[in-house]
Amino acid sequence: EDLNVGINCLMQRVFKTNFGASWDEAGEENEAEEQYQLTTLKSLQDAVNQVTNFFGMQPCERSDRVAEDKNTHILLLAGQFKGGIDCLIKTKMVFDGYVNLKIWARSPIPQLNELLVSLLC
Repeated sequence: EDLNVGINCLMQRVFKTNFGASWDEAGEENEAEEQYQLTTLKSLQDAVNQVTNFFGMQPCERSDRVAEDKNTHILLLAGQFKGGIDCLIKTKMVFDGYVNLKIWARSPIPQLNELLVSLLC
């Protein structure tokens, strides 16, 4: 039997009361970014649910809720990677028949940031 270990097995959800302040504190110099087209997802809410579950991180500032009449959404996620490393993810999603997703990751470790943004491919 195959054993699948995803990033969500190595991540603990962390609640951030002020995601923006934490994001700014992490600093742009500690950031990686990537862009994807998620063609199998049929709505922004599906994308939010899938991305949140994939990373196993805590949605912040009620960003896990997508208004029904919107075609753009920003998802904010916070977590702690194995070893106590704080990680933040910000995504911008646009729905136009499929989901275009831009993702940014910030943590103190550049290689972890690159890993986080590359995992969705």
